[in-house]
Formats: sequence, structure tokens, C-alpha cells
Amino acid sequence: MQQLIRSILFFSVLFLTFVLLSCSGKDKNDDPLPDNSGPSFEALEIFPANRAANLVFSEPVYQGGTIRQPLTAESFSIVLQGGTAVLDSVKVTPATGDSVVIIVLHIHGLVSGEETLTIRPAGAAAIVNARAVPMDSTAVIAATLQDPGITGSWVSTGENLSALFGQFGFDSVKIVYGHDGKYTYTSITTGGMKNVLTGTYVQEKIPGNAIRKIRMDQQSPVAATIEGIFQLENGVPVRMIYETAQTEPAVAGLTPPTPEAGFGSTGLTGSDNTQVYVRVLPE
Repeated sequence: MQQLIRSILFFSVLFLTFVLLSCSGKDKNDDPLPDNSGPSFEALEIFPANRAANLVFSEPVYQGGTIRQPLTAESFSIVLQGGTAVLDSVKVTPATGDSVVIIVLHIHGLVSGEETLTIRPAGAAAIVNARAVPMDSTAVIAATLQDPGITGSWVSTGENLSALFGQFGFDSVKIVYGHDGKYTYTSITTGGMKNVLTGTYVQEKIPGNAIRKIRMDQQSPVAATIEGIFQLENGVPVRMIYETAQTEPAVAGLTPPTPEAGFGSTGLTGSDNTQVYVRVLPE
């Protein structure tokens, strides 16, 4: 009997040891492997008027070779190709431990909408995550710039003013066309009198024609509708040839110019209504 009891105890201990070893081995095999993957690009969005780009990573990112310092312009290789615009410089907003980076774009020249912005890491360890794992140096992301058309700030003064405006004693005209579809028109006479008009606008690009259409629905100080045409010219600064006429309330004999007829086609005023503006870049 004692021999039987000893045998049962022996096999019980042996069985428990086997179970414990099996469980221990199972837990060890099920432990997750350390994550050695680096960050990656997820999205690139161009802001209205091409002022900046919103770059999204898969996780918070930092400068390589530092202790969790924010990314800078030197962390990236940024190239603008195609079209007519030129990328002068960029500025990266400091954001420590953020997965989103805003890259301010300083661009000169006329943006045609054919330009592609391409972003890569500046080097093999230029961008890292919180575990100091670098981003793949071959990673790349790209987006196309937007054709803003007339959107932006424009000024006409001196010889650029139309003959018609000169006759009425204008000294300068500034128009700001916002990306929200609203505009502000400010004119100043040689005597210092200031007049401000505001409203909404819609522009239209004509296929196969460099001349575009614009319609403005003035809301203040009085309601009116103005229609016309404009053409953008690349240069430093960018120029715009511009011609519009009031259509509502209607003025006898005054008809708006059309892209087909070209500049100087305003009824009643002709070429005396053609004006030149230069684009004013934001500071």
C-alpha cells in the first residue's frame, strides 16, 4: 500500500511539473515580439491657396540623433516639380511628439495646378519615432498644388489703372479674393477718399482659353452684379489683366466683356476699361 501511495505521489508531481513547464513554454512563445517598425507617411493635404501642406505620419515623430526634438525643415527633402511656380523655401511648424506636421510653403510665380509637391526624409535617420526607430529613407509622399485662379490679393495703381479709372480720379485699387468665395474691393482716390465694396464671387476657367470669367455679387454698400474676364500672367510679381462691367442694375449700352471677344470688348467703354493688377504675396 505504501508503495502504491508513493507511486501515485511521484506521478502526480511529475504531471504537475509537466503542466507547469508546458504553460511556461506557451506563455513564452505567445509573448509579442518587439515592434521595430519605423514611422511612415499617411497623408499629405495642400491648404487653400497653396499656403501650406498638412503632413500626417503613422505615429509621433522626432528629429533623428536627438532626444525627442521636433522636426525642422532640415528633416525633409521637399521638391516642387512641373508647372510654372517655384518653391523658394519652407518652414516647418515646431510640434514635439506630434504625428501631424504643418509645412509652410513660400512659393513665387503663377501656380498652374500642374505642380507636384514631393516629400521624403532628408536621410536614413532624419526622422524617428519615440523608440528611436528611423523612418525608411525611401519613403515618399506627393500631392498636386491647387490652381487658385484669381484667389489672393491684387493691387492696381499708377499706369496700371484703366483710363476710365484715371478719369474718375482713382489713385489705387486693391481687391482681396478669399478662398471662402468672398471678396473685398477697396479704392482710394487722389483726394484720399476711400470706398469699400464687399460681396461674393465665382470664377470660371474656360477650356482652351487663357482668359477666365468672373462674376461678383456685391452685397455692400448696395446690391449689384458685376461680370467680366481676367487673365493671369506668370512673372515676379504675377500680373493680372482684368476687365469687368456692372450688369445688375443694368446700365444702358454697358455690356460685360467675354473670353471669346477678349479684352477691350466691354460695351460702351471698350479698352478704356482694361486694368492691370499685380499680386501681393502674404507676409
